[in-house]
Amino acid sequence: MKHLLLFSVLFAACSLFAQQTSKTLLVNGVSRSYLQYLPNGFNPETEHLPTVIILHGLGSTNTVMSAAGFNLIADTARIIVFYPQGEVNTDWNVTSWNNGTLLSTAADDLGFMNQLMDSAILNYHGNPARVYVTGFSMGSIMSYHLACHLNERVAAIGCMAGTMSTPDLTDCNTTYKTPVIHLHGTADATVPYDSNPLPSLSLVPQTISFWRNVHGCDAASDSTRIPDIAADGITVDRLVYNNCDPVGSLELWKLNNADHVYLSRPANDFTEGVEVWRFMRQWTHSNPVAAGLNGLETDIFQVYPNPTSGIFSIEAKSADRIAIHNAQGQVVSQMDIQKGLNKADLSNFGSGIFLIRSEQTPNHSLKLVVQ
Repeated sequence: MKHLLLFSVLFAACSLFAQQTSKTLLVNGVSRSYLQYLPNGFNPETEHLPTVIILHGLGSTNTVMSAAGFNLIADTARIIVFYPQGEVNTDWNVTSWNNGTLLSTAADDLGFMNQLMDSAILNYHGNPARVYVTGFSMGSIMSYHLACHLNERVAAIGCMAGTMSTPDLTDCNTTYKTPVIHLHGTADATVPYDSNPLPSLSLVPQTISFWRNVHGCDAASDSTRIPDIAADGITVDRLVYNNCDPVGSLELWKLNNADHVYLSRPANDFTEGVEVWRFMRQWTHSNPVAAGLNGLETDIFQVYPNPTSGIFSIEAKSADRIAIHNAQGQVVSQMDIQKGLNKADLSNFGSGIFLIRSEQTPNHSLKLVVQ
């Protein structure tokens, strides 16, 4: 799939905002990189914000995706934004995602996304019931994959120019009925709209049919033509499917005559990222998994025994100060540790899952289970 992501020059400077930083996580011993954007004036002590994970396309980068305008949305809508970087598919020498397609990598991307979600919740007091995923092209395909395989965590998805993989059509687990908005050009020559499907990919009608069945929607939809303001040769029909459960949980934006492009104002009639967020923000996961179930890895310190009865040891490579968070993201204890062996006691806080975070390197944390 050739990646043809186009952005308005209005968003070219978004990645220069001071709140955007480069981060890494260890995922099963592999260092994975991502960009993180915190809204202007963010205060984790007083804010309990939604999280949006934004996924780039095949052969692209998270830096490219960070120019899509979501940073501007973050400042006004108050959201935490992550832009993960996909690994390289060595057979094709392009960046990709492990999402069930023939161009997938072998990377543990589910583990990566799990840890990003945990990071938002445990490090920044993010709202576990309001975790959203969106992406373009291969990133859109991956968004569907996460709705299926991290169904217990993703509140809603926004899919742009990428359909479901054929394995996901048969293997998708939808205990929670994930709300979906899909935007796609009818003249898309990279991920076809309704004819000549690529190997391992569905067409738009198949993808929509799958989610109609999930939500019990009628085949009929309410169709609205978006005001045709820009002279771009593209018209847009918004289809909201009828009698879905919940109501309004499935939308298709049909971009008539559009190729494999990301639309944004003023060159086009609307900005896709804005409409994706307007849709996703309506939804809250009914039963999200508790934070910290997957843990974050660190080579800065080790904890044992783990699981523990509450009394445990911390072996640190250097002096540090640590904060211990419960599953709701609240700090329950803080302590200074020295290089070498340190003793700690959480027995007064009862059983549960806790996260131990280095204050010197807050992106590195470790899960502790107290029995």
